[in-house]
Amino acid sequence: MPVFEQIASRGQIVPFLFSQDAVAANQTDVQLYVVEVASAAALAVDGITMPWAGSIVGISADLSAAATAGQLTVGATINGTESATTRQTITTATAARAVFQADAVRFVAGDKIGAEITTNGTWDGTSADLAVFVYVLLDCQQV
Repeated sequence: MPVFEQIASRGQIVPFLFSQDAVAANQTDVQLYVVEVASAAALAVDGITMPWAGSIVGISADLSAAATAGQLTVGATINGTESATTRQTITTATAARAVFQADAVRFVAGDKIGAEITTNGTWDGTSADLAVFVYVLLDCQQV
């Protein structure tokens, strides 16, 4: 079994990318895929299994174009359930970001980390593409 040594003073922060092509209106709690490109061609994987326990410590969301009306919310998920602590709202901006205390959004080894979005009926950023990074702090210690 490999031996891992936690040498960073605060653990290992790892980003995971989730995306959606042409963000449609009227979506509710839609899990994002790890890879989605033009014409919604996707690798239908909507989460990454964590080999160690850890915490979600940040989220960033970027759109390729701004909407002029409506609302999009994005949040990190653990086993398909959104953590309300991580939820961010975008209206006419092209980005949102947030960071969280290291113990605010914990997960255990084996949990699946992902991201989900909700758009309302007036969301008109339907030509925009979305990239969401979920940043996790891994407790890289052998147990």
